[in-house]
Amino acid sequence: MKPLSFLLPVILTLFAALPSFAADADDGPDKVTEKFYAGYVAEVDANRDTSAWVAKSKLVTEKFRKAYAKIMNSEEVDADPVLNAQDIPSAPFKTETVITKEDAATVVVASFFGGDKHKLKLKLVKEGGIWLLDELPE
Repeated sequence: MKPLSFLLPVILTLFAALPSFAADADDGPDKVTEKFYAGYVAEVDANRDTSAWVAKSKLVTEKFRKAYAKIMNSEEVDADPVLNAQDIPSAPFKTETVITKEDAATVVVASFFGGDKHKLKLKLVKEGGIWLLDELPE
């Protein structure tokens, strides 16, 4: 029983160190966007079901979920609708600009695909005091 009592704190510490993919009331639209993209890219990189991940995400609105599902359920999907690309970025998405107006925000994030810079413009809304992605990127 002693080995188990030693392993339990180690396991709990590891779980606590995992990144949180839920928005906090203190998170601004930039932080929410970066959290979402970090989680989404990790799912794509691990070749997991991104549709299930988006459906469960606490960082997006129902409007976002429906738009994503509609595209992913269509017969032709030329590019990932969240990444707006066919490849996985070679660097994390980082915020470049944030424009906030009351309970709406526009965030521009950028990453790199090889040597090419890739920018995405996203719309967020504040619901229940929490910023959430509301539309797929432009």
